Amino acid sequence: MKLNLFKRSMIFATFFGSCLCIALIIASLGTTHWIDARARRTSNPLESDGRISFGLFEGHKEITFGGYGWRKYYFSVKTGTHPARRWAWCGAAAQLAAAFVSSAGACVLAALASAARARCSPHPMLIANSLAVLFTLGAIAVWLTEFYLRLQHNVMSDEDRKLHWSSEGMADVGLTFWLVVAAAVTAFINDVCILVAMSDSRDVDTIAPALEEKVNGAIMLY
Repeated sequence: MKLNLFKRSMIFATFFGSCLCIALIIASLGTTHWIDARARRTSNPLESDGRISFGLFEGHKEITFGGYGWRKYYFSVKTGTHPARRWAWCGAAAQLAAAFVSSAGACVLAALASAARARCSPHPMLIANSLAVLFTLGAIAVWLTEFYLRLQHNVMSDEDRKLHWSSEGMADVGLTFWLVVAAAVTAFINDVCILVAMSDSRDVDTIAPALEEKVNGAIMLY
């Protein structure tokens, strides 16, 4: 009975893991800190400063120079002013959407498996969580590629660059990006839990008859 309880506990743990993975993915899609950067005017770097943060769909920047105070601007993919190229934010968003669907499927399967009385195959849960890992890693790879090819060198608009604003070497991946990394790790831990549950093929239904047969044999000897 302990083995059965242990397996059910491991499977049920993946339910909470999938819920956490879903929450992390939603947070990564809705927050605006995939990239955090600073900016300066190359013509007067000591008298200028800028802060830029953005996510997959929108962001904002604050700039000041010459003592005129901070001015705040918003940009988004709707207006075509997003610093990342279309293939980057679109590819990352699409893969996160696929990871969300995979995690949701894994969540439902874990709930059904832990509640079912009869033994059910854990393979569909393993596949769903593995897909979640694959898609989150894909989103990470797409965004890091765009970061190293473009965003670490410039996140400023063409208008800002004409005014000598530059973010060269002052950009880094933000907290929102690391939420996706955490989602990938969570889905991977789910896979580990499922593999641990699968590692022992014994079941209560097979152990109990064998034990009963041995007891009956011992009684017959006496």
